[in-house]
Amino acid sequence: MDRGSGEADSAPSGAGPEAGGVTPVRLRVDLAYLGDHFHGWQEQRGDLPTVQGALRGAIARLGDEPVEIAVAGRTDAGVHARGQVCHLGVGDLRTAQRIARALPGLVPAGIQIHGVRRVSPDFHARFSATARRYSYHLLLRRDLFRPHTWQLKRSLDRDAMDAAAACLLGTRDFSSFCKKASLKDNSNDCSVDLCFFHWCADSAIFHVRANRFLHNMVRNLVGTLEEVGRGLRAPEDIAGILDARDRQRAGRTAPACGLFLEEVSYPPALDDPEYRDQGDNS
Repeated sequence: MDRGSGEADSAPSGAGPEAGGVTPVRLRVDLAYLGDHFHGWQEQRGDLPTVQGALRGAIARLGDEPVEIAVAGRTDAGVHARGQVCHLGVGDLRTAQRIARALPGLVPAGIQIHGVRRVSPDFHARFSATARRYSYHLLLRRDLFRPHTWQLKRSLDRDAMDAAAACLLGTRDFSSFCKKASLKDNSNDCSVDLCFFHWCADSAIFHVRANRFLHNMVRNLVGTLEEVGRGLRAPEDIAGILDARDRQRAGRTAPACGLFLEEVSYPPALDDPEYRDQGDNS
């Protein structure tokens, strides 16, 4: 995953929220953050600031016991989020209400809480997700006041990049665009249903949505498409890169500064705190 491009693997057997007979109150937290304020989502050893650590610290200020925080996608250092989602479980409704009221005012600069609400105990920020959408921002000139872009300072062949992006649609093995150490043994297939550039006079935004993403996948896609734009590759090369399933066949990794997690999608039923998955009773 781009831990910026979150994984959407199946939930492990026995990982339901009611294991052991306990049904905690499950809270969904929708948030945004600036990646350059943090060393990624996941807590690390030492005093490096992380988004997960900041949330855990804010909740600790409320005097509650430590909580486990699961996230839709563990973003890497420097990757931003407008539509990140995480969840946590607390022991009772009163505690959940206190967290929902207080959390937006306790997070540090660089994080914004969009909302905290109770959801189904079956909701899982990572495993329940049906799709994730990312954007990547390119600037074709230098601008000191637009730091959250990859500033290329060159023109690009827009038609070629559009044609190459269209070749990425569908269900494919995206091993060539994944960090090699993060490849899965079972499947590296992703189903991409949205993939295009929105062009402006001196900038572009790359939009991509899929059911799952591999580690560094979006940044590797952008790095490869940028090489198409420079004429170093042809749009028709994309098919061969995908078929090769070899990271060395694709282009460089685009910098983290231009990547945003925009949206995570879930089944609407999970928004209902009373919903329980009855399974297949047929």
